[in-house]
Parts: sequence; C-alpha cells; structure tokens
Amino acid sequence: MNVRRRFLPFAVLGLSLATAVPASAHRLDEYLQATRLSIDLDRVSLEMDLTAGVAVAPEVFAWIDTDRDGHISHVEGQAYARQLLRSIELSVDDRPVLMTLDEIQFPQWRELALGTGTIRARATAGFAAAGAGRHHVSYVNTHRPETSVYLVNTLVPADPRIQIGGQRRDRTQHAVTVDYTVADASWARTWSLVAALAMAVVLGATRRPRTNPPSS
Repeated sequence: MNVRRRFLPFAVLGLSLATAVPASAHRLDEYLQATRLSIDLDRVSLEMDLTAGVAVAPEVFAWIDTDRDGHISHVEGQAYARQLLRSIELSVDDRPVLMTLDEIQFPQWRELALGTGTIRARATAGFAAAGAGRHHVSYVNTHRPETSVYLVNTLVPADPRIQIGGQRRDRTQHAVTVDYTVADASWARTWSLVAALAMAVVLGATRRPRTNPPSS
C-alpha cells in the first residue's frame, strides 16, 4: 500500500464533511439533490442523495408511488431510477457516456414525510481508459427542477495517476465540468517511491531515542 492510498480515506472523508449538507439545512419546500462524482481511468461513478423537505415530501412520494398504495414497489423504484438517469447528461472529453444503475434505496414514507429520509442512488459510466494527458468530465442534472436545489462535488481519486484540476459549476450547480490530468505510469511509480521515502525519514526521526544530557 503506498502512502497516498493510506491517507486517501481521510482526504475523502474531509471533503465529504466539508461539502455535506444535513437534511435540516435546506428549506422545507426544496428537493435537495446532492451528487458526488468519482473519476477513474475507465469509469465515472455517481453517488446521489436526494432529500425532500417536509412541504414537498408528499409530491416526491407521489412521483414514485404511482399506484398510490402507500408503498414503493421494486418496479416503481426502478422506474423512478430510470427517470432520474434520463435527466442526467454525462460526457468525458465531450463524448457522451452511458450510465448504468448500480443500486437505488428508498426510505420509508414516515422518514420521507419528516424530511429525514434520503433516496440514495448509485450509477457507473464506463468508457475506454483515458491515456496520459489532460481530460475533462461534464455532468448536468435536470431532474425535477421545479422544486429542486442541487449540489455537486468531486471526490479525491483513488488512482494516484489522476490529479483533479478546476471544477467549473454553474450558479445553481445543475452542472459541473471537472478538469483532470492523467500521469503516465512511470511518474506514478516515482511519486509513490518519493512519498514512501519521505514518510520513512519522518518516522525515523520521530522514533530516534532521546539521549539524556550529561550530569554535572
């Protein structure tokens, strides 16, 4: 395990804590859609958390529970997931990529009605592995704009060859374009070796035994 991967979970956690918005922080008449993008060499993963405020929760539930029986069936859940994905445009280097739903989870109606229930969706878009150089991912979410507010952020990549550059969002965060650079494999190995040597020096310095001053 290289040093970057060892500290990666803490970097991701820090970013998540810095950008997370609790359900109670958005207005009661808003449908908060928070998206996190994860970029890899040959895929982009989406994690979406959708939380309805108390005032719009009945409307959101009605969009999903189409037979009005008070429960979200598997068929209804999958149908809503397809609606959600159709509202999202994702492209890599200006080429559209197809998203595949990995999973979607729905809260109970009671949680949704209280404004504490969150719909969680996960999707992945695969593409030909990106070569060394500059690239960009563009994401647009137009799902239910009449009641929604949006947040979108990019997680720290797991692959040390990928370096995130600028993130250009529109004012409402419907959309973001993420610039990133892929380093060649030799650079990544060199970076890992330098980081490991630097950590070894730090650990050696902290473990050096103390010497007592000579007694007078």
